[in-house]
Formats: sequence, structure tokens, C-alpha cells
Amino acid sequence: MTKILISCGEVSGDIYAGALTSELVKLDSRVQVFGLGGDQMAAAGARLIGHYRGLSVTGLSEALAVLPRSLVMYRRLVDTMRKHRPDVLVTVDFPDFNFWLAAAARRLGLPVVYYVSPQVWAWRPGRVRQIREVVDKMLVILPFEEEIYQRAGIDVEFVGHPLLDTVRPRMTRGAFLAKYRLKNDGPIVALLPGSRRKELHYILPTLCLAVDLILAEKPDTQFVLPVAPGLSTVFVQRFLGGRPVKLVVDDTYDAMRYSRVAIVASGTATLETALLGTPAVIVYRIGRATWLLGKFLLKVRMFGLVNIILGEEVVPELYQDRLTPTNVAKVTLKLMDDVWVQSEIRGNYEKLRRKLGTGNVAEKVVDAVAVVVSSSRR
Repeated sequence: MTKILISCGEVSGDIYAGALTSELVKLDSRVQVFGLGGDQMAAAGARLIGHYRGLSVTGLSEALAVLPRSLVMYRRLVDTMRKHRPDVLVTVDFPDFNFWLAAAARRLGLPVVYYVSPQVWAWRPGRVRQIREVVDKMLVILPFEEEIYQRAGIDVEFVGHPLLDTVRPRMTRGAFLAKYRLKNDGPIVALLPGSRRKELHYILPTLCLAVDLILAEKPDTQFVLPVAPGLSTVFVQRFLGGRPVKLVVDDTYDAMRYSRVAIVASGTATLETALLGTPAVIVYRIGRATWLLGKFLLKVRMFGLVNIILGEEVVPELYQDRLTPTNVAKVTLKLMDDVWVQSEIRGNYEKLRRKLGTGNVAEKVVDAVAVVVSSSRR
């Protein structure tokens, strides 16, 4: 019986781990999958040793605050590896924590597959050396990452981006409008301020003020805000101050797809918006100390994944001091009205899709994991 320990620590990683778990169980119902994850991984059939909730944060001070909890979780997972001897450890993104765990697995003589590379191309490139020491197989999801690891002498495979297999609306436009009592003749703007509480604190107040400016210009505009897993509607509602923003639960892709424009926090959601074909403006803000430190460490001139993959700013970005209500409203209104700009963005989205692979990503990951397990047993 094959035993697989998976470790992921945030919303996107949980989605990928859930798809991987589902594929593993489909191929062999006897396989045991357990580890650190979230609701998606559990629903797919994995036994959770711990939930990632409360471990995923942004910023140095926030990371230090959750360090005690991270250490407890780390020890619990290491103890699990020692007692149950999984055939392989599969780490999904969440680099700092998973580096610790991979090193522990290596000391215990367990093979390690790292699925979804940390952004070594953006900052802290020295992490590649750490990866070479503790990872048996690196599975990357962005096309330019493969060469980075090949140059470092690491066994690597580009499997494609897992969002290709999961990003699609679940209902028709008419059904979505009816469910959330939205008008057919009013443009919809989606607000996606992030999946972490801290991100909402930094970003959502500015978006709320931008809502006021957009409504002053276009009173018929309708706003929807998909609530990220792990966030409560009560918590999100506190920021809105009675503004006419519909909270969307469990229908994020429908909200993105049927909006004319999405205002989206930098991260995985920018790719999801692109794959659904919705013009977007990418926004982000972090603590000033973290931002000033990051300016010296970052190796990229753009921040949105769509722009990084395509090598140019095809989607407008508003970061840190540029993230003001006036700027957000101005860019959003232009995207809402300018049909030529909308068409150009969608054309670039098609280029992006072609670069992200051919789909069936979970199957490719399972195949790669099987090869590592087989090799280890031999």
C-alpha cells in the first residue's frame, strides 16, 4: 500500500493538493494520503494531520507571529513521517515551511517531490541551492522555471499550470445573475482583495473608496466580492460600510467570468481571471517596512503573474503608493469603456493560455510521483 504525505499551506496550494489527492485516489483506492492541507485536500480523500489555517501570512512581522504555531505543526508532521514512513513527501509551494519539512524527510531517508516552485526568479535565488540539497524531483508550473532548475542540475519537469484543469464557471450568466439578484443591463465589477485577512486590511479599504468614485461616474455599476475560503462573510462585510457590494460564496469563477472588469490582488487570482477572459487591474499593498525591504531583494520589474509570464505589462498594475482610490477608479473605468483595450487584453490572455501547458496536470504530477516512489523502492 502506497502512503503519500502532502504538505501545503495556503488556498491555492490546497486547490492543487486537492486535485492531486483526487487523482491519486481515483487511480488506486487503497492509497493513503495524509498531511498538512485544507478543505479541498480533505474533501478529495486525504486525512489531515493539520489544517493550514492561520499559518499563511504576508510580511516579516506576521511570519514571526505565527512561528510558534508553525513549529508545532512542523514537529507534528516530522513525528508522522517518523512513525508512519510515507513512501514520498510531496510539498506544494509554501516554501519556508516546506524547506524545513523536506530537509527532515531527507534526514529520515524519504524521497521528496516539490510541486509548484517558490518564486526563486523573483527574489532569494539562493533558495535553489537549498532545493538541490533536499528535493529529488521538482515539478514546475510556469514555463520559464524549468530552465532555472536545469541550470542548477536539479531533476525538473514542467507539468503545466493546474489552473488549466480547474478554472471554469459552474453556471450560466443568467443563473448567476438570478442567484445574486443582479441586473442584466448593469455592468459588473468583481473585487478580489486577496485570500488572507492581512491582505484585506491593506487593500480592501482603498477598493471601497474606489467603488464610491466608480458609482459617482457610472451609477448603474454592480459590484461583487467573492469571499475567499477561510474568510467569513461577517469579517469581509465590516470593510464595506453599507456599500452595494454583493458577497459571493463558492461561486468565485462565475463572479470573475461574468464581470466586465476584475480588480484583483496580485497572486494566483490574476491567472484565474486571465483564464476566464476578464480584463483586470492588478493591485497590491503590504506593510511599508516589508515593501522597502522587498525593493532591494526583488529581481522582477513587474509583479502580476500574467505580465511576468508574457514579459510585458499587458494588465495594468497598481502597487503600494500607486494603489489609490483615484487610480483604481480611473483604470477600472477605462477598462469598462474601452472596447479596443478589452480586446487587446483578451488577445494576450490567449497567448498566456498557450504558454501554460496542455492540461491534465494532476495526472502528470501523479506519474512523476510514481516514478520517484518506484525508484526509491528499488
